[in-house]
This record gives sequence, structure tokens and C-alpha cells, in this order.
Amino acid sequence: MAPPLIVLSHGSRHPHAHAGVAKLAAATLPLLQPQTRSAAIAHLEFHRLTLDFVVSTLGDDREAVVVPLLFTRGYHTTEDVPAEIGEAERDHGVKLILADGLGSGPDLADILAERARADAPADARLVLYPVGSSRKQSQDDVDALAALVAERLDRPVDVVPATNATRTLTDVEAEHGPIHVLPLFVTHGLLLDKAASSLSADSSISAPLFPDLAPLVAARYAAALR
Repeated sequence: MAPPLIVLSHGSRHPHAHAGVAKLAAATLPLLQPQTRSAAIAHLEFHRLTLDFVVSTLGDDREAVVVPLLFTRGYHTTEDVPAEIGEAERDHGVKLILADGLGSGPDLADILAERARADAPADARLVLYPVGSSRKQSQDDVDALAALVAERLDRPVDVVPATNATRTLTDVEAEHGPIHVLPLFVTHGLLLDKAASSLSADSSISAPLFPDLAPLVAARYAAALR
């Protein structure tokens, strides 16, 4: 039997954020069966289900695969997650296999392009909407992802981060007219609600990505065990 999966999200104060991650974990588990029998959920912040707590509930399982639900090489990916894994291993005497995160590569670009085809009006300017980071490496990841999505759709894709931004969604609307926002969010978030409320009546926004990310999580799990 392969080790259980732990999906590790950033966490959010949004009342529906955990439910979205739970749906993602539930959708991923059938893709891993019969190799593994369980998928647990942990959060870095804002929830009682910390990684340390979840690892303490593993029971007889002394090994697990952790898939971070993170898109870029920001601080959480490079610092927080390895530190949390190291602490949980020391506290509970288990082995945690750190898988790659969701990333910002071609497989994610395919998902975002399909979202745009399904949701975005043909005349709307597309805007990729990440949380944002002060790290250039993370910014570069998002810019590269936007370029991949634009290539697949043969239409421009702007990037407007929710934080650390030089322009807003309103600025893009003023420049291009109606926009369609593609959130780079796994699940519901307060910043995503704020974005939706800021849009004009002619613009639109897709839902968070959790219904579509299960194949990526399963692929990261499988790669970590090779």
C-alpha cells in the first residue's frame, strides 16, 4: 500500500476555503486508488488542521506524501513548507515525502486556458489574478504562466496580482474595457471576493480552481514516489 496523501494549502480566513480544499482532496483520492487509501488536508495558517496536527493523526502510517497547493517559488514554497515538514518529522518520528507543488507549468496553463474558453467572453481582456509576491522569482513564474495561457488561446493575458501590484483590475478595465479574471487561487479567498466586488458590471470572473486541479495533485503525488 502506498503512503497516504496530505494536501497542504496556504490556508485562509474565508469561511468556505477549507471546503474547497476538501473537495479537491476528495476528487484526487479516486485517481490514486487502489495504491493509497486516504487523503488528508492540512493548512499552513488560519486553521486548526496544521500539518503537525494532521501528522499526529496518521496512526500506523509512518510515511506520507505532502503535496503543497502552491503555484510559485515564493516564500511559502522555499521556506515555510520545508520548515513545517521538518518540524512534523521530528515531533512524530515519521517520514514526509515532499512532492512538487502545483507549479506554474504547461499542465496548469492547460487548465487555465480551458477555463477561459468556457467562461470568458470573446471580447473581454483576460487577466491572470494571483495572490502576489514581493519575490522576483515568484513574479517571473506568474508572468511565464500568463505567456503559456496566452499562447494556448492566441489572445493577450495580463497579470494583476492581488498584492504588491503596480496596477489594479480597475486600471485594466479603464484601458481595455470589459475584462475576464482568471484567479490563480486553489479555493475561495477574501482577496478573491474583493476582486469580484471591484469589477464593473460588464466584466466577469471565473471560480477558484479546486474542481480542476485533482489530476495535477495526483501527478505530483505519483512523481514523488518514483
